[in-house]
Amino acid sequence: MSLEFATQRLRLVPGAATPVQGLREPLAERLLHGRAAALAPALLGRLYALCGQAHRICAEMALQALQTPETPIPMDASQRQALWRETLREHVRRLFLDWPRLLASPAPEGQALAASPALGHSVLPGDAALVEWVERQVLGMPWARWQQACQQNPAQGLLQWAHAVHNPLTQALVQAHRWAGAWQVPLQALHTPQPGAQALTELARALRADGDFARQPRLRGQCRETGCWTRADDAWLPVPDVWTRLAARVWDLAQLAQAQGAQRLHAGACALGAGEAIAWCEMARGLLVHWLCVDAQGRVERYGVLAPTEWNFHPQGAAAQVLRGLDALQPAPQLAPAVAVLVAAFDPCVDYVLAPAGRAEEVSCA
Repeated sequence: MSLEFATQRLRLVPGAATPVQGLREPLAERLLHGRAAALAPALLGRLYALCGQAHRICAEMALQALQTPETPIPMDASQRQALWRETLREHVRRLFLDWPRLLASPAPEGQALAASPALGHSVLPGDAALVEWVERQVLGMPWARWQQACQQNPAQGLLQWAHAVHNPLTQALVQAHRWAGAWQVPLQALHTPQPGAQALTELARALRADGDFARQPRLRGQCRETGCWTRADDAWLPVPDVWTRLAARVWDLAQLAQAQGAQRLHAGACALGAGEAIAWCEMARGLLVHWLCVDAQGRVERYGVLAPTEWNFHPQGAAAQVLRGLDALQPAPQLAPAVAVLVAAFDPCVDYVLAPAGRAEEVSCA
């Protein structure tokens, strides 16, 4: 089966009552229905290539939970390292490739990215070369000093740091603040669950009952959001505006580079009944959830994927709140950069078409 159909675009219409249009198809179930469940890790890793390790690991843990239904499943050491490396690389690529283009800031020297230890296949948390590269190319100061400055009030500390240090990343953040700092959006986080959590049962029940739930998910009737700013380890972080969500990628990258960085990403799986399991992991874009049901022969009957995009770009969700308040009558050259900042903050992998003032202008952010 060709995987080309995986590319899907959202239509963003600033100022409209429904500013997010074009629901993404439930591709996992279409791909896997009737197939041996054992094929899921490899097939989903290819289908969702940008975050293939996270999808592979979720699928693997869900299958393990089916085999040992009495025991919650944690990540093993190799899965943890794979998820950590993918998350680290994703942050580095977005910061060094996307931010300059989307936020009209100077591009970092190409050598800075090419020489990043984060792109190496054998990099480990806390490697001296990795920590030194993050301090020099991202933070512009020693990690301990930066951490101390941001710890008390991360939102304010990150803003002060962005103004004090001059590099392409901080210039991009300062440029983005003129829009994103004004977008005050209350945080309704999708919290990372623990095995046996009521939220897991509720999500599974909704996925089982409604084939379209994964396209417009809610938890207990409310829209939620997920990102690197909703990590289980960062539940204490204040997130007052969209700018803080954007800057959280720097925060997350800095923490991931440290010796305990791989422990920062939480994941797990558990069986929910005969032939049914659910798995989850924290990845670069937030919380990923896989749910599956298999028949007596181990073939997939149902497979649901709850990805960050569907939470964050729900038509009534956090990003939609901001889009609804934008002035759709602005000229496209002014509106497009603001929308690009919004998308970069909530989900930099989203591919979308911007439709301002009744006419579509294609803008790709994949």
